[in-house]
Amino acid sequence: MAEVPDELVALERSAESERAKLAGLAGEGYDAQWRCWREASETVQAAVTAHAEAVGANR
Repeated sequence: MAEVPDELVALERSAESERAKLAGLAGEGYDAQWRCWREASETVQAAVTAHAEAVGANR
């Protein structure tokens, strides 16, 4: 199993932290936090793809 770089782990933790903040929200607060989570999630997904391409691995 390939080692996962610390940077990717930190990005995933950040995205998960943003997702967890959705709990208990509704309306505009939920929508705003959902956008924060989505941005963090897109960032981690792009980083995973870039890492896989850099090391010649499957995403």
